Amino acid sequence: MGFGNFSSRGETDMILRNASTGGVEVYDIANNQLTGANFMGTVGLDWQFSGVGNFSGSGTSDLLLRNASTGGVEVYDIANNQLTGANFMGTVGLDWQFSGVGNFSGRGTSDLLLRNANTGGLEVYDIANNAITNAASIGAVGLDWQFSGIGNFSGVGGETDLLLRNVNTGGLEVYDINNNQLTGAAFIGTVGLEWQFAGVAPVRGAGTSDLVLRNVNTGVFEAYNIANNQIIGAASLGRVGLEWQVGGFAADPAPASTSQLVQAMAGFGGGGGAAEGSNTAPLNADASQQGFLTQPHA
Repeated sequence: MGFGNFSSRGETDMILRNASTGGVEVYDIANNQLTGANFMGTVGLDWQFSGVGNFSGSGTSDLLLRNASTGGVEVYDIANNQLTGANFMGTVGLDWQFSGVGNFSGRGTSDLLLRNANTGGLEVYDIANNAITNAASIGAVGLDWQFSGIGNFSGVGGETDLLLRNVNTGGLEVYDINNNQLTGAAFIGTVGLEWQFAGVAPVRGAGTSDLVLRNVNTGVFEAYNIANNQIIGAASLGRVGLEWQVGGFAADPAPASTSQLVQAMAGFGGGGGAAEGSNTAPLNADASQQGFLTQPHA
């Protein structure tokens, strides 16, 4: 379901949910072993996993859930493998889909990136102390561009960038985001459509953001090293049988502002293009996409 620092010990922990009961369990992992487990309670099955991040500002990893029927967004604070608080932040229209959590504002916080499934509009929500503190539209992207992960592809310290892929051509595009604005874009090449997104992970070294793709016909994994908005290397990670599905990637310690699992499970239509490719188009500012989040309940 997700990875984060739920134990407050700075390690990478795994959070799982029972698909039948809604029960939530944390598994502590160290030295490639499960070192502990803790049942934290049950959440109704109409609440779906939407990301992990430091929404409370406490430095630990908190859980973000969304109600599939109403669009309501709830944050659960977690420390020492226990739920320490919960906060309802408002309701988002069901045509808005979650694409990732990252430091889009440049303030070192965990912000939420959403995309409208009908218009391609991208919206950033800044979150601090379990409350939405700001919202910004960063444009609209063609629906033929598909979300392909978030990470620090530009190499700018602390920045979280967006990676998109064209579903028709396999073209890859990076969008640099800072201060809730697009600060740059780069077309980094084309990959055959038989290679599907598996996740973003620090494959070549700690702190890097590399793209992992999987061949749908053979099960082979390929890592593309990305830095300065360019592919600087590629390596095969080997083959795994197609009966094994990707569960996600996480750093150690897990970053407080991203969830690679939600990226690996995303796969919704859309993405963005830029001027470098003949089959791309620049983002257009679209202020009409703002203001879809309701005020939190009192």
